[in-house]
Amino acid sequence: MSPTRGDDRAWPARTKSAAPPARHDAQPRGVFGGTSWRLGHVAGIDVNVDRSWILIFVLIAMSLSFQLEAQQADWSPPARWSAALATSVLFFASILLHELGHSLTAMRFGIRVRSITLFIFGGLAQFESDPRRPAHEVLIALAGPLVSALLGIAFLGLSRAIPASGSLAALVVASLSWLGSINLLLAAFNLVPAFPLDGGRVLRGVVWSLTGSFERATRLAAGAGSLFAYTLMGLGALTTVLQGQIVGGLWLVLIGWFLLTASRSAIGALELERHLGGVLVAQVLRQVDTARVTGGESIEEIAREAVFRHGLRTLYVTDSDARLRGLVTLRELVAIPADQRASTRIEAVMVPVERLAVVSAGESCWIALRRMAERGVNQLPVVDGGRLVGEVTRERLVHLVQSGLLPERGPRGRA
Repeated sequence: MSPTRGDDRAWPARTKSAAPPARHDAQPRGVFGGTSWRLGHVAGIDVNVDRSWILIFVLIAMSLSFQLEAQQADWSPPARWSAALATSVLFFASILLHELGHSLTAMRFGIRVRSITLFIFGGLAQFESDPRRPAHEVLIALAGPLVSALLGIAFLGLSRAIPASGSLAALVVASLSWLGSINLLLAAFNLVPAFPLDGGRVLRGVVWSLTGSFERATRLAAGAGSLFAYTLMGLGALTTVLQGQIVGGLWLVLIGWFLLTASRSAIGALELERHLGGVLVAQVLRQVDTARVTGGESIEEIAREAVFRHGLRTLYVTDSDARLRGLVTLRELVAIPADQRASTRIEAVMVPVERLAVVSAGESCWIALRRMAERGVNQLPVVDGGRLVGEVTRERLVHLVQSGLLPERGPRGRA
């Protein structure tokens, strides 16, 4: 199990833009695409569960049940499974506390935390931005393992404080011992100096402090992360072939693959920031005159003109002063029954501007691309003083980077 903290920067350098944009008010995105489930809020932070989490929860519960059976066969199946399920819940609660350690520390340094997501490899805390000082990077990274270590000590202490007299007490002690050991192992694993693990972030903070270069520090930490990832995958392959432990070997390979992907994505994001951080959205935006509609128009009118005639799939709803009021996609239009489209106005189905992700003309293209990734959309409306002046798309930005046709705007710096 390899819980890691998420990085806003991490997405592949090459992306494809699907034709219909994702809804700006949709469910939270899953770690591997799709959607996740929102559990609630902790300290103002969204807590989500990725679909992949179900698999690992079931596997851990099954593994614990088998371990308990091997440890003491006279425990009844209902007792074993109840203990296994309860222990699995406490384990993932421990991961959530680990991520909260990162998140609350980051918030103390003025960094906004968007969400925490539980998924197959543990937890991801998504920050609005990277730390601005090396010391902050180190302290934020160390907070998670510290929480895990304290939890491990607490669980082991409880397991030793409870007298193991009777079958039920012995079962509780066995569960607490496992929780204590796994939390200590979690703390130790995350301190490995390999990005994106917490130890890799500590390494990045130290190198950043010594060199004064965030980019150089990220490249070094990501390189260490790639090396560690290849090591894990090699160990996984050897474990499978030489020892015949298919499940354990495959798990090491999957963890290694995830770490390798994250470390490579960090480098790709650095390249994107280097190209896009010094270019304004105003320099690359696209006009959307044909995609403007008013809220009073009927869906039937819009479907006939904008959709069928011009082939548009995203429409911007504005008032007479060009102020953006909302957005409507083909999805909202086709959701209305055909016999109701003539009497249904656009404003009744649009996503209001308060729930849209937008970008201003004076912001950098790097910020725009990050915002698209955060919200799972492929384009953003560009506003200037509340008025719609165009749109910027992920496809256009990536194309400009790949073709080397981005305009210059003086010295480039971190966005």
